[in-house]
Amino acid sequence: MTGINRRHFLSFLATAPWLCQQALASSNSTEANLLASASKGADGRYFLNTLTADGQVSLEYPLSERAHQVINHPHQPWLIAIARRPGTSIDIVDYQTHQQVAHITTQPGYHLYGHAQISADGRHLLTTEHHPTQANGRIVIRELTPPFAIVESYSTQGIGPHEFRLSDDQQQLIIANGGIQTQGRTKVNLATMRPSLVYLSVSSGHLLEKAELPNIYHQCSIRHIDLSADGEVVIAMQYQGHLADDVPLVAHHRRGEAIRTLPLPEHIRSQLKQYCGSCCFDQSGRYAAVSAPRGNQVMFWDMREQQFLGTVRLKDACGLAATSVAGRFTISTGRGKAYRCSVRNGQLVTDVLSRSPFWWDNHLTRL
Repeated sequence: MTGINRRHFLSFLATAPWLCQQALASSNSTEANLLASASKGADGRYFLNTLTADGQVSLEYPLSERAHQVINHPHQPWLIAIARRPGTSIDIVDYQTHQQVAHITTQPGYHLYGHAQISADGRHLLTTEHHPTQANGRIVIRELTPPFAIVESYSTQGIGPHEFRLSDDQQQLIIANGGIQTQGRTKVNLATMRPSLVYLSVSSGHLLEKAELPNIYHQCSIRHIDLSADGEVVIAMQYQGHLADDVPLVAHHRRGEAIRTLPLPEHIRSQLKQYCGSCCFDQSGRYAAVSAPRGNQVMFWDMREQQFLGTVRLKDACGLAATSVAGRFTISTGRGKAYRCSVRNGQLVTDVLSRSPFWWDNHLTRL
């Protein structure tokens, strides 16, 4: 990294709250009409796609390897597809012209964990990465202009970072450290794994807070999170022990407090096969959804009342995105379907949006 690049990054932090407000205002004024996801086609190739609000495919961009999360640039018509672990490629595509903007690869020896965030000014891309000579994962921060130089790199203060969030004021990183050490896709430390939810300072990389589950639940890998506007984190976990064990799979957290599990009826929890795949808050922050694709369930909570609302059974459903309407979510499945589900007076109403030949990957993004 160069001193100039790092100074540019730090100067961004000083103006970040204002920039974030502008980005949110822009997003709200244009209203999201598109969704984005990675996928696998019927021919076995991997793609980056956009879908219209009614679930129709509007972009089919082929990728060199399987991507996991797709994020969008706040000011350019760009989508950024992040390779699934242990992939090494980041593809930036203009969804209006359907042309490639850039293809970035990690530094030699590093691999990605499939997730990324972008700064409110659109100048910096943040990814979770790992190098085999280091125990803990890394947050790697790159400029989003050629040659896409790395300007900072921080330890995630834990093994196996996966999904993470940049706080609305751009001052904190909230990171799900899954706790699992891998070689390729082989897990090598299940007996000693220790997941954590970590809060880091964006400007310094210093640890602000680290929350862990009780030791008895050390194999509950914290993999996916979402962050509400008032700082609450919803957590979706994947248990690495026996299928019959009674362990928490969904939780929430606020800074300064312990991780708390969310209520989940045992007859539902026992059907999830110890695997939750994605989670998100709705537009209001009152409701949260968590998907369990192996158990074919999407579950919903009223976070204000700490109340389990119910579940809808959808085959291989995992991708979740909030809509502009409070209590309404879009859901995508590995079977090529998209649904709309709404919380109405405490009841769940689900409609089929579309069917496609693409098998949607685990995450769905609203532009």
